[in-house]
Amino acid sequence: MGINRIDHAAIYVGDLGKALSWYEDVLDMTVLSRTDDTVHLACRGKAADLTLVKGTCSLDNFTFGVDDEQDLDRVAATLTKEGVAHERFAGDSRPGEGAALKFHLPSGHELRLATGGTERRAGISDFDSKGSFAPSDMDHINLLGEVEPQVMRDFLMMIGFKSSLNISINGELAGIWLRGSEYDHDIAYMKAVNPAHRLHHVAFAVEDGNHYFRLSDRLLETGHRWEFGPGRHNAGLGSSTGFGTNNYAYVFDPFGNRNEFSSGMEKFADDATPLDVNIGPERLADVMNGWGYEMAETFMTVGS
Repeated sequence: MGINRIDHAAIYVGDLGKALSWYEDVLDMTVLSRTDDTVHLACRGKAADLTLVKGTCSLDNFTFGVDDEQDLDRVAATLTKEGVAHERFAGDSRPGEGAALKFHLPSGHELRLATGGTERRAGISDFDSKGSFAPSDMDHINLLGEVEPQVMRDFLMMIGFKSSLNISINGELAGIWLRGSEYDHDIAYMKAVNPAHRLHHVAFAVEDGNHYFRLSDRLLETGHRWEFGPGRHNAGLGSSTGFGTNNYAYVFDPFGNRNEFSSGMEKFADDATPLDVNIGPERLADVMNGWGYEMAETFMTVGS
């Protein structure tokens, strides 16, 4: 019982063909189905991990997996009690989606919870790269918005997420990281520098350092470069273990949607004490990058 990891994200792109030149041709994701307005893609298997929606850029909606309809019932009851509008639906919006529930977060983002039908558990990450450069699965999502992080954290914990990491700048809460699963974090939210931005990144899973090497070479061979990383986040300021210490690498798709490639998340007990970090702005680069002194300026200022 409970919420697993992210199972799917739908993002807007300006042109489906141009977007596929990145997600299919560079990242080697598989097209499951296509219409004039949408393309459903999988890292592997027959369930859609990512949907491209004809538009401009940024996030349409995202889905976390649950094991069964009892999980949907539990969250729906909580939403009803709190007066939050929600809708159950059959789960036919993408390949691999079972029964589902959708509602909006205080930030306005549409969150869906869905089962995987009878053939799979939804929101269970597969990290096995099978020797490929391609991402192996979805990993997490980082949202941007205008509402206060405390409001988002309280809402997400109300429906079943657990707090992992809270970063404050000069005493003001700026970003929150939470988990549905045992892993370090599955969802994050930060106050947007640009109020129009709704998405900081959608993250894909990679297995290990060798997977990063292969993917980095793939970018080189196809004329692309990382925005930031590979590196290790450093929320503990000097520790390579604990909350906020996963490995990362970031790159933009053709329309400005940031992709992260994440690995090395630790697992934590449900009752693990979250890490609270309070720093001055001059230490932000230290927290975001434990392996070097640099942080891309775009990382904290550009979203989609």
